[in-house]
Order: sequence, then C-alpha cells, then structure tokens
Amino acid sequence: MTRLALVVPGLIWPSPQALHPAGEIPHAALARLLGRGQWRMEPAISFDDLLARLLGRKRALPLAALRRLGEEGGHVGEHAQDDENAHWLCADPVNLSFMGAHVLLDEFNEDEGEIDAAEATALVASLNEEFAGLGHFWAATPTRWYLRMGRPAKARFFPLDEAVCRPVQDYLPTEGENGENDARHWRHMLNEIQVMLHNHPVNIAREAAGRRPVNSVWFWGSGIPSLPDTPDMTGCAVQTADPVACGLARTAGIEPEALDVGRALRVDTLAVLGTLAFSARHLDFMRWQDALAALEQEWFVPVARAFDGGGLRSLVLHVPGERAGFSLTLGGGARWRFWRKPLPLPGLPLT
Repeated sequence: MTRLALVVPGLIWPSPQALHPAGEIPHAALARLLGRGQWRMEPAISFDDLLARLLGRKRALPLAALRRLGEEGGHVGEHAQDDENAHWLCADPVNLSFMGAHVLLDEFNEDEGEIDAAEATALVASLNEEFAGLGHFWAATPTRWYLRMGRPAKARFFPLDEAVCRPVQDYLPTEGENGENDARHWRHMLNEIQVMLHNHPVNIAREAAGRRPVNSVWFWGSGIPSLPDTPDMTGCAVQTADPVACGLARTAGIEPEALDVGRALRVDTLAVLGTLAFSARHLDFMRWQDALAALEQEWFVPVARAFDGGGLRSLVLHVPGERAGFSLTLGGGARWRFWRKPLPLPGLPLT
C-alpha cells in the first residue's frame, strides 16, 4: 500500500471573517478526510519553511538559488558553467501603487499572462544595460526574474509572498546577519530601478492600454545553492509545479514529476497542490473557490476513494498558514471511524 503526503498552501483562508469562501463550494471528500484524521495544530509557518522541513532541511534556505535550480531544465540561464557557487537573488517584477498614505506592492499572475515574454525580455535587457554593476538579470519566465550578483548581498530580504498586498515600506531590505549591512545600498538601487522602469517604453505602452505597469522589482531569497546536508529521500516521488519545491527535490537527488493523482496513489509520493495560494494571498473569493472546486474533483475525491478502499496505507495533509497551520494524519484505523462526522472547511477551529 502507498503512503501519500499532500502539501496544500492557501487551504487556510488568511483572513478571519463570518462568511468563509468554502461555504458555498461542495467539498464532501475533503470534509470526510478532515473529519476522520488525527489533528496537530501548528504555529504559523511559511510554505517554503514547511517544505524544507518535510524534505529534511535544517537550516535557512537560499530560496533564489533553489528556485532557479527548480526552473524547467534544472541548470538554466546564462553563465551556467560557474553557477554552482554563484550568489542569486530573485528579482521578480512587481507593481507599486498608492493607497492613501501607503505604497502597496502586488505581484503579477503568470497564469493570466499579465506580462508577456517580449515585455519581460525588453525590461530585463534594460536592467542589464543600466545596472550591470549589480550583476546579471535573467528572466526564467515573464514573472520569475533573477539577479546573478557580482558579490553577495549583506542584507535581509523579505520573501515576495510576505510583502504582497502590504505597505512596501515595512518590507524593504534591512540589516543582515552578524550586523553586516548594505541594506541602504539595496534600497537605493530599488529607487533607481523604479525610476528607470517608470520611464521605460514598455510601461508607457502598458499604461496607455490600461494595464498595470511593471514599475519595480522585488529582491528576495539571497544565498548560494550549496546545501551539504542532503537528505535521503530514496523511494519517494515528489510531484509539484512549484519551482522552489522542484529545486529542493533536485538537491535531494529526486527529479520532480508533474502532478498526477493516479501515479501518486501507486507510488509513495509527496505532492504539492499549490493552486489555492495566489488567490488566498489576494483574498480573491471567486478564484479561490474555483481552485478549491477543482482540487476536490481532481485530488480529494480520488484520494478519499482510495483511502476508503484500502489503497492507501497512510495519508498526511500538511497545511501552512500565516495565522496558523495544521497537519492531519490518517492511518489505517481511520478507515473504520464511520462515527466521525465530516468537517467542512468553515468548521476548522483555526478559521
């Protein structure tokens, strides 16, 4: 029998409120699993930290290097011959907008094609022309950009998903570890980049067409990709479309696979179901509901059916969250707990 672990970022709605977005969406299979399992409530934890823990990592992760490693093709981009010891930053395109006295940061949705490949190529070319002293910019996709730094950064950077839809001034680079500090330099460079992007022909055309400009980048995830504490994940498949998860899997000697519930029910698997995360960050009810309905049919229904039929030895559901997190374990005995009532998402004790 197979062991299956599911990681579902965004399943916990991040904002407490009377009307839960799952209330109108049928999710009987998920509710049945939630009702029968053994719960363990956990402190707030980020998706990246949870994933690192599940894959045996014990230290802070160089997320930019890992995400770059997780891009399609693995070792990609220019300067591949000496990338192994390079220092990387994510330099993702973002939009800054005013709301009252605050400047809010927002990301772009690649699934909806908010930035096309030609626009990304032109913007990155200008960054390389104007800011060659920082290193080399490279776009893996229209919304995932990188900076291969000429020298390591000595500042603390905040992950993009922590800063999204929040006042940008609270998440600017700050003093790094051991008192090392070039945060002022990175703040200054952000200002210079914003000025260049504001006047760029791509953004002038975007605004004329009523589209949000790409008026800044967001630096985060600094570090080198060296990870000597490689865990032993022999015999476990990793299914994910998330590039950080792909990079982590590759450092553990596992080539990540595409999401496939049929295979996940035949081979011991860790599957990352990330389709709820974007809409949860943006408090987008309708998109979140659509994603939950799809997960119910594509994953939770066949998983619940396999568990009830004895095809799964165990199922563990890991859910990170910024307010709280939880894990849910279903062993063989849970199959016979018919008296336990289903637990719909609006009834979770942390929502």
